[in-house]
Amino acid sequence: MNNHQKVTVIGLTGGIGAGKSVVARVLRCKGYDVYDCDYEARRIMENSSELKCEIVSRFGDECLREDGSLAREAIAVHVFGDDDKRAWLNSKVHGLVRKDICDKIANLESQDKNVILFVESAILNTSLLTPLCQYIWLVCASETERLARACKRDGASSEKILARMKSQKNEFDDFSDRPVVVIRNNNDSDLLGQIGDELKHISEKRG
Repeated sequence: MNNHQKVTVIGLTGGIGAGKSVVARVLRCKGYDVYDCDYEARRIMENSSELKCEIVSRFGDECLREDGSLAREAIAVHVFGDDDKRAWLNSKVHGLVRKDICDKIANLESQDKNVILFVESAILNTSLLTPLCQYIWLVCASETERLARACKRDGASSEKILARMKSQKNEFDDFSDRPVVVIRNNNDSDLLGQIGDELKHISEKRG
């Protein structure tokens, strides 16, 4: 485990429909810095000329528009159903995201900032981000509630959502030796109370 002197990194994760994005919004409202890996990955891909060159070299010129932006639909055609191509692209993007988080941590420490940084991702383990975290917050909800939320949000069938749940199943089994806090987000859960209690505990541990 990385022991940052000043910056405490907490991984915020959970399966589809569990509500980790809701927890992230609450944390931001409370003034905490939350690094959204999905959002930042898109930003990094668009800003990395090196990655764009590699994508074009691997997949073809049709993956880059005339204005220099990535043609994501064309990229999707290449990686859909091709595990090797998808693994290659994910490896490239995940590596850049990890570097960006490490740079952010280093920048905060260089400013002598004594802060908590949340890293929001549904795939902390797959993207090899768990080693950067001192703690894990795992947002959970019943399968029934997760299914209802995800179907409503994505406009997808229950079969597709259940398939996505199944594909994520092993993502949350093992976080090595990182302490895991379970945040329960069922409709009858006191979500704000849980978040407040856990923030208090973290502050006490940090001294």
